[in-house]
Amino acid sequence: MAVVSPDARLGVGVKIGAFATVEADVELGDFCTVASGAVVKSGVTTGCHNEFGEHAVIGGAPQHTARPQQVGRVVIGDHNVFREYVTVHRALKPEAATTVGSHNYVMAGGHFGHDVVVGSNCICANASLLGGHVIVEDRAFVSGAVAVHQFCRVGRLAMVGGHARIVQDVPPYMLVDGQSGCIVGLNVVGLRRSGHSAEDIAELKAAYRIIYRRGLPWKEVLDVLRQDFGSGPVNHLSSFLGSGTRGFAQERRAPPAAATLRLRVPEDDSTAIRSKAG
Repeated sequence: MAVVSPDARLGVGVKIGAFATVEADVELGDFCTVASGAVVKSGVTTGCHNEFGEHAVIGGAPQHTARPQQVGRVVIGDHNVFREYVTVHRALKPEAATTVGSHNYVMAGGHFGHDVVVGSNCICANASLLGGHVIVEDRAFVSGAVAVHQFCRVGRLAMVGGHARIVQDVPPYMLVDGQSGCIVGLNVVGLRRSGHSAEDIAELKAAYRIIYRRGLPWKEVLDVLRQDFGSGPVNHLSSFLGSGTRGFAQERRAPPAAATLRLRVPEDDSTAIRSKAG
């Protein structure tokens, strides 16, 4: 049977599975589902239509060696899915909150550390890990087994490839290669699916060339972006770049088309073997 504290506040149509636990000082909005074995701990407030999968732990204490006696909360919006074994930790300070927006999908084994802020319409795939104070903006996609270092940001509509190690901010609208952790272009498919016009995408391509291809000093990059693009998605990109503190992911440049690899061959073989890189 489930264990539900009499001090928990449950909305209309909430379903609690067998062996689930809902502690005191929890507020679940209407039509939320807590599956078998899941634990919703004290200090959690959620909106409606949220799904907490089997053995998810929502509202665990922050993992910090200097954790104070009183910690913050977890605040979750509406229509989110947290699949099996997802963990979401409370904020470190009493006046703060780990915040998750609405319409997010967090796959099995995902982890949101203390003081994380996740926007809306994001996807975090299996075993994706967000360290403390990480910010993930709206519509970002964090692929499987990605580890995001504490205090880093992942910008709006960015897509991070599987197994990437993110140790610097990922600018909005960018694609990150999972193997190298470097930028490999714009997330054009995501931009189209989210309703951005061809004009928006063309402007972002122009901004991309200014940022990564022209070799300008950083202050000049920001000045050119502000002067040349007054509104639209580039405006958000410019604001994001102007507010960073950890540096930004760099572009991965492909080797020259003519680059070759010379393979070692036996001395009696007179035929040289060459193969184009890539």
